[in-house]
Amino acid sequence: MRKEKYSTIWLSFVHIKAKDGIEFNSLIDIEESPDQYIGAWANILVKSETIREAIDIIAEGLNELGFELAFIDKIENFMSLVEAEEVNKSVVKEADWLLKSDFVFKISDRIFPYLAQE
Repeated sequence: MRKEKYSTIWLSFVHIKAKDGIEFNSLIDIEESPDQYIGAWANILVKSETIREAIDIIAEGLNELGFELAFIDKIENFMSLVEAEEVNKSVVKEADWLLKSDFVFKISDRIFPYLAQE
């Protein structure tokens, strides 16, 4: 496998919230739940030449979905992660799909919502 092909893919771990005026639960695909989530953590794959551009794409992509970027915990070049064998095959398949598509943004796997702490 040519690992260099992943040099334009970035994997980020981000904290997301709903944009003002939007209920978070309405933005995510969950079964009926009495719980009202207030935010989530997510892994996001981005196709970009630079890390700066990747950060902009993350914010824009989330905005289009009704989310706002609260915090980027980590962002890494996918090629480095593949070389270090730090990603599983399903995430590599998602990156391959992103490379072949016209898209530049993909939420990887699923999001991890959380409730307000009391």
